[in-house]
Amino acid sequence: MDNLHQLSRSEFASRLKNVLKPAKPIDSIELLFGREKEIEDIEYALPADGRHCFIYGERGIGKSSLAHVVASQLQSSDKRHLRAECHKGSTFTSVINSLVNYANKNLPKGTTESQTKTNVKFPVLSHERTTKNKSENNRQYGEVVDEALDLFREIAASYSDNTVAVIDEFDAISDDAELAKFGELLKYLSDLDINVTLIFTGIGKSLSDLLGGHFSSIRQLHQVPLEPLNWSGRYSIIEKAFNSFDITISDDFKYKIAGLSDGFPHYVHLLCEKILVEVHKCEKQPKAISHDLFLLGLDAAINSVGEQIKKDYDKATEGRSESYHHLLWAAADSADLIRQVEHVQFSYVSICKVLDLEPLTQDDFKKCLQRLRDKSSNNILTKGLGSRPGWIKFKESILRGFIRMYAERHGATLDFERNFTAQTASSKTHKSQRLYRPLTNVEQQVSKLRGEK
Repeated sequence: MDNLHQLSRSEFASRLKNVLKPAKPIDSIELLFGREKEIEDIEYALPADGRHCFIYGERGIGKSSLAHVVASQLQSSDKRHLRAECHKGSTFTSVINSLVNYANKNLPKGTTESQTKTNVKFPVLSHERTTKNKSENNRQYGEVVDEALDLFREIAASYSDNTVAVIDEFDAISDDAELAKFGELLKYLSDLDINVTLIFTGIGKSLSDLLGGHFSSIRQLHQVPLEPLNWSGRYSIIEKAFNSFDITISDDFKYKIAGLSDGFPHYVHLLCEKILVEVHKCEKQPKAISHDLFLLGLDAAINSVGEQIKKDYDKATEGRSESYHHLLWAAADSADLIRQVEHVQFSYVSICKVLDLEPLTQDDFKKCLQRLRDKSSNNILTKGLGSRPGWIKFKESILRGFIRMYAERHGATLDFERNFTAQTASSKTHKSQRLYRPLTNVEQQVSKLRGEK
């Protein structure tokens, strides 16, 4: 294999995107790791007559990638699976028309008499809501669903031997009337035996929370609640990426990347990409990833994280004492997504001891923690167990991964695996496993590596 530094930027970018996709969903099963059980369950469930699929979970957990990979597996090879992305303002009609437009774009140009499945151009739906008047909505309700069913019947007969459609980010649709139309569509696709399979994705902690009572046909949906990626899947992504460029990465750095990601595939891909970019910038290709290259890649990954995630962290910490940084680091210092306040305080005090800082008093600790739960901090922390006091969590789990990377970048290595029980809180071993470096020294090191004055 050619040395990585001998590749031009375009050649390097081309190779990189073949193994890492931090900015778009994966659509190849060769790059989807750690989801073998979910794929197997879906492939067993969906061949049943009239059954469709709903994949739901936290933002950034990999729902779209799983949906597109499964759709590619189930879709017959004569065509590509259909796809539509929902957004604020999407309606039943606009989503169905997106699927139709995608189907029409994928019809081959030029047909022959024998190509009966290529000489059809599917019409878009003509019905769209033009008024908020309830009676008008009710009048068009049955008509638009009937028209969609006719359209899907035509697609089933003329587009592909086995047609699968992915409807992504379905949670963006909140209008009750529009949701109800999708529920009716699913029911009649089954009742009328129309051979089109729908796979939905959406952000939510449960399907009932996401859909409410709008899908009376919920029994026709195979539900897939997606959890953070397991450690084996994280390691597989890392190893494939670095092996593809013949670069050695130590177990310590693999563990760092896997742990910092908090099980979010996006972060694993992003960290690997940025580290490999730093390798490509080297005048001479190193045989293994060094601590300096790891730091540079980590710094670049943090700078490229989504604006909304950084905005939440900045809102909670800007113009405030360093204690707010340490409190958020402490909240992320565990494998537990939901944590007891007393355990967060233990993590916080431990951080202060290693940094040789005087911790906040218990009263000040509680006041600062409360501020992180109010609007002045974009509610970055929230109640962990409903109305039960003494438990907290991040408003979005994806924030934890960013905070872990930020803490690491500024000299603090947090705990990635330990379940923080009461026994752990009294364990001296837990303290000794920490590694902190002075924040200014780490910043100076990264600046020096980048050639900054």
